[in-house]
Amino acid sequence: MNGTSPHYNELVKGFENNHVFCHMPPYDLYRKWLEAVWSFLNAVHDCQGFVDCLSKYSRAEGEEFSRLFDLYTSCVEAMPFQDILGQLFMRLDVNSASSGQYFSPFEIAELMARMQFDREHFARLAEEKGVVTVCDPAVGSGVMLLAYAKIVNESLGRWYVNKLRLYGMDIDIRCVHMCSIQLRMNGLDAFGRIAGMLGNMKQDIMLNPGRQLDLPGVAA
Repeated sequence: MNGTSPHYNELVKGFENNHVFCHMPPYDLYRKWLEAVWSFLNAVHDCQGFVDCLSKYSRAEGEEFSRLFDLYTSCVEAMPFQDILGQLFMRLDVNSASSGQYFSPFEIAELMARMQFDREHFARLAEEKGVVTVCDPAVGSGVMLLAYAKIVNESLGRWYVNKLRLYGMDIDIRCVHMCSIQLRMNGLDAFGRIAGMLGNMKQDIMLNPGRQLDLPGVAA
């Protein structure tokens, strides 16, 4: 990953050598953390699911999930539109290579996005239809969608990024969680634009899983 931040290195250490979850292999910790993070980010739609997910863990474990999420949030701020979670997935060796599951390097995804992107065509579609849809039928960590959004942002700016409607499918729930988290944290779905506010609230909510979320709606 080009331009890797110190926060990413700390995030890797948090999974490879975690004193709170020392009883758990890194790949199991990563899977459970993904589940917890998505239940938090999706709590505005499924508060009970968030409560059920976090109730399985102790206060110390909830705080550690929050610390790791803090590091991930810092990574996103330093490296927007990058496939941070997919890179981490491969680093921790939780990929299912034996079943043919491989994640595309971001450089390849970006090259493919540039080959598909036409600035004038995209701008015309956005103006005429109001949205531009992109679908990846084997989405993995969302790397192709992230790369396309990065190209749109660089070429046309954030106003046009907000016109994107990104869709993806995958049979692996870990991939679904990774993609959902990365799109939301980069502001690429309907509630992504409040990710920063969620970041400021996350520790209080993590440690008080019964608290009802009261967040303003965000128009798509």
